[in-house]
Amino acid sequence: ARACELWMAVADARLGNGEAADDPDVEGAVDRAHHQWQYVQDPARAQALAPFLISLRGRVPGRRPGALEAVRRRAEILEAASRTG
Repeated sequence: ARACELWMAVADARLGNGEAADDPDVEGAVDRAHHQWQYVQDPARAQALAPFLISLRGRVPGRRPGALEAVRRRAEILEAASRTG
């Protein structure tokens, strides 16, 4: 989870500094954040990270089609699981 947070912070800082969403370093940071997020074992922690990752993926979709939808799907699964307890 911490690695995901750090990569999201890197991507957000780069975007905040005016780097383009299609800059390889920005894309790489978001891709790495996404990758790390997929391995977060604690559902509550993954769910807490999801909104910011979704926001980043909305701005930086990356080169692989469906990345944003993949984050949204997992976030929905996590949300549903948290409601059923």
